[in-house]
Amino acid sequence: MGVRRKSHHTTTRVVVPTGGPAPRDPACLVVVNGAQLGLEARIADQPLLIGRADDAGLAISNTSVSRRHCWIVRDGDGYVVEDLGSTNGVFVNGQKVQRLGLRDGDRLRVGHCELKFFGEGSAEASYHRELLNQAVFDALTGFYNRRQSREMLEHAFDRGRNDPGSLRLMILDLDHFKPVNDQYGHLAGDRVLTGFAALVKRELDKETVSGRLGGEEFVVFSSHLPMSEFCALAERVRATLECTELPMDNGSVRITVSIGIAQQSPDMRAAADLLRAADGALYKAKLGGRNRIVVGD
Repeated sequence: MGVRRKSHHTTTRVVVPTGGPAPRDPACLVVVNGAQLGLEARIADQPLLIGRADDAGLAISNTSVSRRHCWIVRDGDGYVVEDLGSTNGVFVNGQKVQRLGLRDGDRLRVGHCELKFFGEGSAEASYHRELLNQAVFDALTGFYNRRQSREMLEHAFDRGRNDPGSLRLMILDLDHFKPVNDQYGHLAGDRVLTGFAALVKRELDKETVSGRLGGEEFVVFSSHLPMSEFCALAERVRATLECTELPMDNGSVRITVSIGIAQQSPDMRAAADLLRAADGALYKAKLGGRNRIVVGD
């Protein structure tokens, strides 16, 4: 781990002129509970399909939701929700409906999933979105926070019971991170964590989930990447970090990461078993000299 000092530089502020009123935010639906808390789908002129189908505009991976559960369509200046013959029905503000015009702030229940509708230019949408962000995401790294990532992992594990071996998980732990905090302070440590998170995000596709377990420990899991590609992802993160200088306020630092990988197996009873398997592999990576990847049995 080495530190390089930066030379001082001049910051130039550029003022960009604005013209005309800001565009109105489009209507949208936001998931307000469950593993997909905070998921948002904007509603345009085309119908927004809600369900488990792959082509759904708002895809909800919950067995209580039908494949083509309902849709929201434009009706004049407003929007209407219509049940498409779902098994468990559509509820608006607690009342079961077949077809109903929506108002800003209406709450919808689709299966066991709760949604909230915001009309065009809703004054409440940005405020509500910020509250959801605080409940779902880690403020420092932008990853899902510990509670949300664990809940999403449990849902992924339950889905994986029908396809054992498809769910793969890695735990990433920065090596010798405490000396960074001790020598340069916690603000410098935060900058390092932020830089590491940005590096990881650049390697992930939209279906791979990343979360912060706490401190300098992170989790990444996927149900669609084959093991070879998942291990290749871990190696890209490890190798890229090894040769990257992460910025701090008064310089930069190089740091490495150890990674433990495990996959769901038929003998695992809960998501906690998968986490323990990956944590055991991580422990071996640390004992083996750090800056390496170990795949669990």
